[in-house]
Amino acid sequence: MDRKKVLVFESYPFFSGAQRVSANFCKVLKDNNIHVTLLLADDSKNILSEKFGPVVDEIILLNTSSKLTQYGNAERWFKPANFFGSVIMGLIPFYLQCIKVFRKNKFDSFYFCDPRGAVMMAPSMFFKGKKICYLQGKNKLSERLAKMIYLSYTDYLLCPSTDVLESLPDSPKKMVLNYGIDFSQYKDIDPLPVRNEIEQMLRQEENGDRTKLLYAGLIRPQKGVHHLVTAIKDLKNNISETEMPVLFILGNPKNEAEDGFKKYLETFIEKNELTKYIYWLGWKDNVLEWMKNADYFIFPTIDKEECNFEGFDKVIESSEGSPVVLIESSLSGLYTLASKVTGVNETITDGHNGLMYNPNLPNDLSDNLIKIIKKKPKFIDFPNIERFSPKTFASKIMSIIN
Repeated sequence: MDRKKVLVFESYPFFSGAQRVSANFCKVLKDNNIHVTLLLADDSKNILSEKFGPVVDEIILLNTSSKLTQYGNAERWFKPANFFGSVIMGLIPFYLQCIKVFRKNKFDSFYFCDPRGAVMMAPSMFFKGKKICYLQGKNKLSERLAKMIYLSYTDYLLCPSTDVLESLPDSPKKMVLNYGIDFSQYKDIDPLPVRNEIEQMLRQEENGDRTKLLYAGLIRPQKGVHHLVTAIKDLKNNISETEMPVLFILGNPKNEAEDGFKKYLETFIEKNELTKYIYWLGWKDNVLEWMKNADYFIFPTIDKEECNFEGFDKVIESSEGSPVVLIESSLSGLYTLASKVTGVNETITDGHNGLMYNPNLPNDLSDNLIKIIKKKPKFIDFPNIERFSPKTFASKIMSIIN
């Protein structure tokens, strides 16, 4: 009997939350003897081939125009001045490459995630096979446009949280599929090497006894890093020097706009005499070890706001659907102060594994951060852990594929 064939599409060159979910999706398929082809629009960092290699059967890399790989700035992508480069020189040649792949191979199912993936995989509608879209973030389109893009040619529209599901038009095609997380990877974490690294860093600044805050993620306004740095300034103005925490920032700028954003933050930090309390550490592959050594995790993602940082849209919105990093912090036993955006309330339970604040109230992050520094709440448990069971995740996927 011939093996079923599934094509999985990825278009972001970093292994972030959405890519981890896609990798878990591929692993479930391969464990069930299904042939998995990974179609990559962008592997410019040479990360995805390495990460996905063990869980797929073959990888096809497309020659994608740089006009299509300007991530996170949709306003610039669709500007009339960019139309020729983005559509005529970018999207159409890309579609022709996809069509060649689809003609050469007969796939039983096509899987693509994200609004970006849904747009770029539009040619699949002309080929047989189930169309499965995993919408990672809250729908921001009108009802009519959402129906056309997400529901007109898909067979299943998967959502990582109820918040995402409810942002979409009514349809029997949509369903919640919470992320499946391999819980075993959190059991054997050795915190000692990072602990020694932290102790050495803090000793140099005589910061050894300070509360340790951790941020891990993208360095861009959508993630609210500027609000977090401002909150540290507010702390400095409202608590004693001995109560001041230190903040570890794990993350690297990934383009020119993000470089500019980080330089702005560095200037702000220096101007407000915060350099003693904030450590820029770049990205770390061992984030779980850092979580094991922090006192509190901070998740300052914005909801929707105006943006004056160069290189970003004038109005920016959260792209969260069900933040993987919050699942990881909870599985690591780390109490989290989290912005209440899409999907967060399905992971964080106030008073148990963290505390949620309103990102649309100007001082709510600062006020709650002060509360945490003063009261020092402790992680109790992760009430919603079974929601992210890998067994449940695998069962739902196979019911769709079969």
